[in-house]
Amino acid sequence: MSTYVEFIKEYSEFIESTILDEPTFLAKLPDYITDESVLAEPDSLFGRLVGIDGWNTWRSGAADMAVRTGIQFAASNSQYFENGDTVLHYYDIEFSPREGYPDGWRTSIIERYDFADGKIATLTEYYADTTAFVNFFA
Repeated sequence: MSTYVEFIKEYSEFIESTILDEPTFLAKLPDYITDESVLAEPDSLFGRLVGIDGWNTWRSGAADMAVRTGIQFAASNSQYFENGDTVLHYYDIEFSPREGYPDGWRTSIIERYDFADGKIATLTEYYADTTAFVNFFA
């Protein structure tokens, strides 16, 4: 398995474990990004965020959605496609039931990681259905 894939797995575990823990998130985030790194989400979600402050804005919004809705999730079917300094990470995600969604909801996400100097230079998120994603968390 490539170094980048291992890096992404570690980064994903870090995000999941610190989403509600801002001090730990901010302390360890520089291991993964620089202050020039870009997080590109669809405009209907967070849009384009840059650096430590941008990632923390994302973390704060994602934590708010999780706490407000009480949603839990499980990711599965991870697949990685690597070409040089770019890695695509495809996975399915299943969210727990909530009001209006008695069976929960399942979708897929593709993350494009572009690396520079051993860190994430750009992380671009692609949702199978961004509108349905926004509606689920509304």
